[in-house]
Amino acid sequence: MIEPELRKAERDDAARISDWLNKPEIARFLSENLRHGGMTPMLVSAGLRRRDQLWMLFAPASGAEPCGLISLDGIETEDGHANVWFLLGDAARAGQGLTSRALDLFCRINPAGLRVVSAWAAAANRASLRCMEKAGFEPVGRIREGALIEGVRHDRIVMQRLLGQS
Repeated sequence: MIEPELRKAERDDAARISDWLNKPEIARFLSENLRHGGMTPMLVSAGLRRRDQLWMLFAPASGAEPCGLISLDGIETEDGHANVWFLLGDAARAGQGLTSRALDLFCRINPAGLRVVSAWAAAANRASLRCMEKAGFEPVGRIREGALIEGVRHDRIVMQRLLGQS
């Protein structure tokens, strides 16, 4: 199986990323600060410059067009922890295992030199939960009714993956 390609997102990628973030089918599962659309290339560019964030694009193979994003937020270098979130921007690539392979590769490369990453997904977002499981994440908790999606309360499932372990 071909390993996906990862590369750091750059300012020239901001329009593509903002388009993905504004897709209703993607935005509905994001954190509330991203969920309601309105992400402009300028706002994405500002995020790309933040020291406590790292944004990387993934593609199905070397030289192919990027089709998704993996991002670290709240990077804590001393504690070695960050929150990771991800999206598949190209719906035609869904169901191929590409996002879970890219997330696993991202964790193996460990570009921020972390000890552990955590993530959450709404219980209704089975695709993201399965993606994280396939990428080596394990469930560590549940926040009851911690996500509001289209007016309905859902539990947040909290996952983690230890990095840099053999």
